[in-house]
Amino acid sequence: MIRRALPLLASLALAACAAQKAPDAPPPAPAAPPEPTSISLTQQERDAIAAALKDMGAKPVDTPVAWATPAASGSVKVLRDGFDIQNRPCREFHSLVVQGKLYQHSTAFLCRQPDGAWEVVQAREYPTYRHDKSVPGSRPTPVSAAPAS
Repeated sequence: MIRRALPLLASLALAACAAQKAPDAPPPAPAAPPEPTSISLTQQERDAIAAALKDMGAKPVDTPVAWATPAASGSVKVLRDGFDIQNRPCREFHSLVVQGKLYQHSTAFLCRQPDGAWEVVQAREYPTYRHDKSVPGSRPTPVSAAPAS
């Protein structure tokens, strides 16, 4: 009786194995977050830029003053000195902000007020660019239009 039951049990066991579903494939990995298309500065970064601008005031024309935080860096430099129509001393400066693969240039004219403070009389931001320097031969590509002035 056991001999007769053995082939039946074996065929039932094989049928059970064949009926088992293969394990599910693991779920797909989540999509990478989109790369940023604009530079957003923290208070720490704004403070670093303000300190660089203050240091820039004592530097000669075309002398860059660098600043850096863990997440961003950049520099400011005076492009030229002059006077406005009211005979106030003025300076044109250039700044560069780099955050990850993004960078942005801007220029501004500052004129000294009678109280010694500098007033921004004109400023211009240029488009934000992305440049992946880890890719040989890559070229910067614009990721945003210039902000409206």
